[in-house]
Amino acid sequence: METLDLKEAATFLKMNPEVLRRKAKSQKVPSRKAGKRWIFIKEHLADWVSGRYPEHGQGLRVIDDGKKPEEYNICQSTHAEKLGGFNSPHQTAGEYNALLGLK
Repeated sequence: METLDLKEAATFLKMNPEVLRRKAKSQKVPSRKAGKRWIFIKEHLADWVSGRYPEHGQGLRVIDDGKKPEEYNICQSTHAEKLGGFNSPHQTAGEYNALLGLK
């Protein structure tokens, strides 16, 4: 696995570094920020360019076995109907107690 900094990734993608930084910040390009620096994995960038990397908010698509893209199922969260953040500790404790049949 080869990691690239912002300038190296921009060169690899033949893209302006500032444009790439904005795309990374808005999570449109697979990247991570470590401290003050952006880090990119070369293989992930290649997958992103080829369309095999999921868009932000999409499920992961597996492309293999010579199937057509429409023959693949897209992985989605089983909890898609539940929006929002974490439950409060009181809600979690209440759900846990209800599952165990406790009062």
